[in-house]
Amino acid sequence: MSRQDKFAPPPVGASEVEFLGDDDRLQLHLRLKLDEVAALEAELLRRSARRLPSRRELAKLACKIYDARRARERLLDKEGRGLFGEPAWDMLLALYGLPSRGELLTISALTYASQAPQTTGHRWQKILIREGLIERGPDTGDLRRQFVRLTPRGKALMESYLSKLYYSDVPLPANPEQTCS
Repeated sequence: MSRQDKFAPPPVGASEVEFLGDDDRLQLHLRLKLDEVAALEAELLRRSARRLPSRRELAKLACKIYDARRARERLLDKEGRGLFGEPAWDMLLALYGLPSRGELLTISALTYASQAPQTTGHRWQKILIREGLIERGPDTGDLRRQFVRLTPRGKALMESYLSKLYYSDVPLPANPEQTCS
């Protein structure tokens, strides 16, 4: 005869746990502990969830990258041979970060910010316009001068990329012999 054939109804007023077999009691306790662990893990995930960086934090990061690129050129390319040239990237960094410093960029200023010759800078601006990343618009005070800015698409792509960089800082290893692998 199996255990199931010996079913006896619990007496009135008795708790359910008192009449469970050892296996059933163990399963119940295990289920309750698993629910507790799941709740704790959910709380830890909620607490450690990363918030999106603010526009100000991203602009500061863009400026740091831009400034680091200028410092690299000053230190490693003293002859000005253009060893580290990426005019399009420099333009996007400048258009994202420099307005937070109060600098609005004209066509010429953007080319200057990219450290590219004028013809190269204008060519890259045309490519960025064609790709829908930047746009030109007239200065309201002087219609001969045009300002350049990121398009909404360009801004969104820069924010997406900079947000990923913002959280990519990895602490230095405790063991100096550890290297990238």
